[in-house]
Order: sequence, then C-alpha cells, then structure tokens
Amino acid sequence: MIQITGNFINAYYVCKRKLWLFAHKIDPDVNHPLLELGRLYDSYSYKRDKKEISADGMKIDLIKWRDGQLVIGELKKSSKFELSAKMQLVYYLYRLKEQGINLEGELLIPKEKKRKRVVLNDDLIQELENIIKDIRIIISKEKAPVKEMTKYCKSCAFYDFCWS
Repeated sequence: MIQITGNFINAYYVCKRKLWLFAHKIDPDVNHPLLELGRLYDSYSYKRDKKEISADGMKIDLIKWRDGQLVIGELKKSSKFELSAKMQLVYYLYRLKEQGINLEGELLIPKEKKRKRVVLNDDLIQELENIIKDIRIIISKEKAPVKEMTKYCKSCAFYDFCWS
C-alpha cells in the first residue's frame, strides 16, 4: 500500500491528477522556477527556527516555540492554495496526535506576512479521514485521472507533462 504524505493531501485540493502522479513516483520538473522559488523561501524564512523535520509520510517545514508551546509550521510562498496548505498541516498534526504528540500548527506565508493558527479538532479530523479514503481510491487506479485545464495549470511543475 502506498504511504499517504502531506504532499498528497495538498495535491488533493489542487489537482487529482497531480496527486496520482506524486503517488506513482512521477516527479515534476525539479528545475521549475516556482519550485526553485519555494526552496528559496524555505531557506531564507524563519532562519532561527528548527527546519525541515522528516518522519514517516511527513516533511514538516519548521518547529518552534510560541508562547511556551511547541508549534509546527508549514511555509508557503503565497496564500493562493491556503486551504490545501492548511489541510497539509492538519495531516501533520493528525499524524503526530496518532503518535501521542499533541501540538498546534501555524500556516506561514512570509511574503504576505501572514501567520494562521491551526488547531486540530473533530471536524478537521473527520474531513481529513474522508479525504484520506478518497485519496486511496484515486491512487489505487491504474491510470491517472483525466487532465483538466484549471487556472493553476500554467504555474504547475507538471504543466509540460500534462499539456505538451
């Protein structure tokens, strides 16, 4: 069975085809300008905080202390995909809770100077569990979902894969 990751959760909200491609180890263009820009934001933002903690199915951007409490953070370059980024963070909080670690999260968008607190609750857990079920159905299919042109396609690192 394929391990669900935070990237899968994020992709679920943006493009089901992208989700399937990730799950089947088809990687985007690593030199895509927006991916490079994202790596720059990661390397120059929040330098004092512990960065990029990897665990089974998770790649947490940072961990820090806020008001005497440990908080995990998810960094994004814009709020364009705020819901997908929030749910990616919810997934990390959920997975940590499964391991007995109860934390809060922050969605961080340095360019826009935005910081949104994310607290795991029963409604978010229910939504996430439903999404995970749907993701398992999507990624178990033999073929990728049919491509659909959306407003996000032109900035996607998979653009050439889908539309060339």
